[in-house]
Amino acid sequence: MSGGGTETPVGCEATPGGGDKKKDSLGTAGSPAHFIIKDLGEIHSRLLDHRPVVQGETRYFVKEFECKQLLTQSVDSSRGSRNERR
Repeated sequence: MSGGGTETPVGCEATPGGGDKKKDSLGTAGSPAHFIIKDLGEIHSRLLDHRPVVQGETRYFVKEFECKQLLTQSVDSSRGSRNERR
């Protein structure tokens, strides 16, 4: 409990007497663990990052709103011209 034993390195820390080189905890860049971590990152971003969906919905809403606003303006202007003719 109060120390005195040797500590084991965690993650990519250097070993106490093993030199200055640090070992990557995932291994080399082409290792299977690296590909799994990369795939997990892509899955995480697809599941939890909803920005593309929200942006698409926002664009659709704005487009529909602008179309309806133009239709309303055209109807109002035609009503005004009808009232002026009478």
